[in-house]
Amino acid sequence: MTATFVVPYMSAVPIVPDIVSRITSFLALEADLLDEWRLDDWFELFEPEARYIVAPLQRAAESAPEQALCLILDDYERLRARVRHFAGASTWMEQPRSRTRRLVSNLRFLASPSEEIIVRVNFVVYQFRNHESWEFVGSAKYRLVPHESEFRIRERSVQLDHESISKQRRISIII
Repeated sequence: MTATFVVPYMSAVPIVPDIVSRITSFLALEADLLDEWRLDDWFELFEPEARYIVAPLQRAAESAPEQALCLILDDYERLRARVRHFAGASTWMEQPRSRTRRLVSNLRFLASPSEEIIVRVNFVVYQFRNHESWEFVGSAKYRLVPHESEFRIRERSVQLDHESISKQRRISIII
């Protein structure tokens, strides 16, 4: 008999503790890859049908990304181009390159795990460059699919909590 516990979120979703541990480790790996600027390795976490979305600020939760002016709405090929752009020397906004530190917490399962696992986490990304610092705060919803002994990202949708990004001036890192 497998032990389960219940994650209190809207309706109770029974979750096997092993999957919580594996997803937590996977999300920590993703954060480390981004903080270490290992963008090619980070890109390998995505499956070919993947999407990476940074929703508009203050977007209504009900509106679909295709019906909104997203800050970022990348399919797999556009995400590959974004990674190549950031990895190259032509990204003038990131010269010298920023240092970042990501904190990921409050893992919540939004549906019972099946062939696709849907989770939401809260995050803070701290960005440091040229004696200045900025932070990005929000939540990210992941649609994950099992792949060998790990997972692949089918969709990563970010919702920033900011009313504006005027303090940050721009998004020059992968959130």
